[in-house]
Amino acid sequence: MTNDRTKLTPELNQVVLRLRDDLSIVPQTTGGQRLYVIEDRLTGKCYRLGSTEYAVASSLDGKKSLAEIVAEVPADLGDAECTPADPGQAALQVCKWLLQTGLAQIVDTPAHVPATRVLAPLWTRFNPIFIRVPLLSPDRLLERLLPWAGWLNSRLVACAAALLALIATTDLVTDWDRFTASAGGILAVEQGFYLLICWVVLKVAHELGHGLACKHHGGFVREAGVAFLLFAPIPYVDVTSSWRLRSKWARIHIAAAGMYVEAILGSIAVLIWSHTSDGVLNQLCVNIIVMATATTVLFNANPLMRFDGYYMLADWLEIPNLYSRGQQFTTFLFRRRVLGEHLAGSSLPSHATASRVVKAYGLVAWFWRITVCLSLICAASVLFHGAGIVLAVFAAISWFLAPAGKILARLLMRENWPQLRRLTVVTAAVAGGATLLFAFTPAPFPRRSPGVIEYKPITVVRSGSAGFVREILVSPGESVEAGDVIAKLENPILLDELRSVELAIKESDLRSRLRRQRGEMAAYQAEQDKLVALKAQFDAKAKQVDGLVVRAPATGQVVGRSLPLLLDSYLQEGDELCRVGKESEKEVQLSIHQDDVQAFQARIGSSVAIRGATGVIHADLTSITPRATDQPTHPALCSSHGGPLPVRADHNKNSPEGIRLLEPRFVGHVTLPADESEQLRAGQLCTISIRSPNDTIGHVLAGQVHDWFASKLR
Repeated sequence: MTNDRTKLTPELNQVVLRLRDDLSIVPQTTGGQRLYVIEDRLTGKCYRLGSTEYAVASSLDGKKSLAEIVAEVPADLGDAECTPADPGQAALQVCKWLLQTGLAQIVDTPAHVPATRVLAPLWTRFNPIFIRVPLLSPDRLLERLLPWAGWLNSRLVACAAALLALIATTDLVTDWDRFTASAGGILAVEQGFYLLICWVVLKVAHELGHGLACKHHGGFVREAGVAFLLFAPIPYVDVTSSWRLRSKWARIHIAAAGMYVEAILGSIAVLIWSHTSDGVLNQLCVNIIVMATATTVLFNANPLMRFDGYYMLADWLEIPNLYSRGQQFTTFLFRRRVLGEHLAGSSLPSHATASRVVKAYGLVAWFWRITVCLSLICAASVLFHGAGIVLAVFAAISWFLAPAGKILARLLMRENWPQLRRLTVVTAAVAGGATLLFAFTPAPFPRRSPGVIEYKPITVVRSGSAGFVREILVSPGESVEAGDVIAKLENPILLDELRSVELAIKESDLRSRLRRQRGEMAAYQAEQDKLVALKAQFDAKAKQVDGLVVRAPATGQVVGRSLPLLLDSYLQEGDELCRVGKESEKEVQLSIHQDDVQAFQARIGSSVAIRGATGVIHADLTSITPRATDQPTHPALCSSHGGPLPVRADHNKNSPEGIRLLEPRFVGHVTLPADESEQLRAGQLCTISIRSPNDTIGHVLAGQVHDWFASKLR
């Protein structure tokens, strides 16, 4: 019902209304209150009226004018359902709502024809983010399926399903690591087709569960169709007829039937998954498990959204129209606290506990509704790019701007100017407070950049000659002195070449002597030149042979996990074996985003916070490279090695690791003190945090919004 005080025309004493004769009215007692459920079979909708509203509706006999009905209205109607305090005005509200819903009609209209409804403009009723398309009337089909599938609603099957769920939960918890590993790739592109199949099967089974439960309790399923949430298909069935059931447990059963069927399918999927190896069937079961749990908890079981969980909660608490009452309370709160209107009361139940529940639910549901609407708007703009921004604007107008415009239009009426002035003052105060908050309040989160602990300096140990690694004399992490042997290589060909050069030197020396004894001075000089060249060649070969013994170039600790794997492998000259660094001399090599580089440059020479596995330490930021690069600073920082930075494949093979960063980043260096350096290990990841004076909440949000729109427009 609405709270607008729009007057009915023509004059009250000339308007005669009549409640339609084809309506089905069922009395109910919920939470100690007498309610009346009106079922409109022509539209398949049900409405709940309190006893005082029903008193007005039942007096519409087609003989009394509205003036007469208003004169006879009960005195306590003004306290019902957030209606005005004036009982006469409250009765007019009820009559107007009955006309809008088509439950009542003016006597000039034939009794079997529903009255014309007063509809809101199409642009306020249609939202492209959520579209509902009715397809068929499944009542007859469900009537035929009930004898074959009605066993799902028996208590014996419910007990068996509970036992099955317990067994499945035990299997899932026992093998949780394997499940998380399988579920990690559920959103991969190649899984799209299987996800769609699992989604359709689960949702069709879900809605069949609702329909069969409704037929089991004697209800009528008028409509079935597909709703599109961000163009994602979601089947639905209309089981509104369950409202007229007297038993709240029957209504709860119908609301929970869809999740009940999904739980059975999910439990079966767990058992199949736990007894199969990796493959298509195993992955299908993982998809079903995730969808039957995640989507059910986030949507169907969520009482803050008007899905299954909400109707179950409202029936269990025996608070009819919990959602609308919560909305009416937030509206009442807004009108009283913000607009300063003097309202007699809100749509709260008389019972204190129920009243507190409605208040809490109304506020929490309001915050949740705003969050969901904003999330859907953002998702639409991200998923559909330019068209998504148009959808987001349309949804924002429908969800936020249209209601705000309606409130503003009412406040612009002359009699509502005091409320308009109060709203202006409150809005200005809120805007001023927001300006102070966003412009001068430091951002709660500092700027962060990932880093990795590395030796400074670090000496690379390379092979002096090509050969097979036959002996490794040190282990990773072992301390070595300069000149200590690290590994020995073997190259028989190189040794043979050295011996050949040595023999050639001896032969050349004999020939040189012979030429000199014979007095052949020209030949002697030529042989001497050849001998010098052979000796130089021998020295080079000898140096290569000496290079087969790899020695530590500096004192420090051996770094290189792959060193033991090099045994019996063939190395080219200059290939890296390991590295040597000092434990007391380390630094943090951090990767800085381009948007943060100015803030970090301002902190050069100052202490920064380093957060790692051992806690928080402080050290000085010494330097930042002047140019950004997409070469990874360290493999540990890359997502391909479990790090935080996204990378792409380097098809040109210019990068040593074969990967490049998605976007260039700057490299910074933080020198660690000796005592802190010895406590940290090379290769450990850490995070550098700084706070900039310019990083206010507004500055950070503006930057994020700017980057987001820039990325969308690109």
